[in-house]
Amino acid sequence: MKFKFCGELDAPDWLLREISTLSKITNIRIKLLTVQVITSLASGENIDFEKVEKLVKDAGFVIGDIKALIAAIHFIIFNSVKNDVDESTLSTELQQLGLPKEHCDSISRAFREHKEKLRSIFHNNTLKLPSLHSLDWRVDFILSSNTIQEVNSPSVQLNFKVKNHSNNEITNHPFEISAKKFNVLYYELKGAKLLMETVNQ
Repeated sequence: MKFKFCGELDAPDWLLREISTLSKITNIRIKLLTVQVITSLASGENIDFEKVEKLVKDAGFVIGDIKALIAAIHFIIFNSVKNDVDESTLSTELQQLGLPKEHCDSISRAFREHKEKLRSIFHNNTLKLPSLHSLDWRVDFILSSNTIQEVNSPSVQLNFKVKNHSNNEITNHPFEISAKKFNVLYYELKGAKLLMETVNQ
């Protein structure tokens, strides 16, 4: 069965095993654990396992069980934000996995309250590759030269201005190519553009 919060894929087997463990604690503690996970995701800091252990100490879990619980909730919240799942869909899909409705509602409510904040944080932390900011070009026509055998031929001067999104710095990358090489570059880039447009359709 496919789940939206799993990116339209099957839920991993390890998560299915942990659903039964999550069912053994109260829905109030589920919400407190979910808030701990969300706080960790928002701050980038590690989970405070001492605090978490106090929340579930009455359930008789060992540290391995507690880490598995946290991993399951982390997977649910992280992937729900990543795949832009709404609150009701998340609650329904968790019920389909066998989690009690009260537990599902506790997780989905905490998720709804912090979803947009987490999406903003995830967006800012997304890897951003350098992009083309602008392009300057000119064509020079060589009439005569002591160093170049072939004259009366055009030469293309290109200057790519590339923006680094991590620091907003713009760097220049100038180079010169012959008209023949420029034509090859042009047609290859044109073919790549058409291929990308085909894939996006």
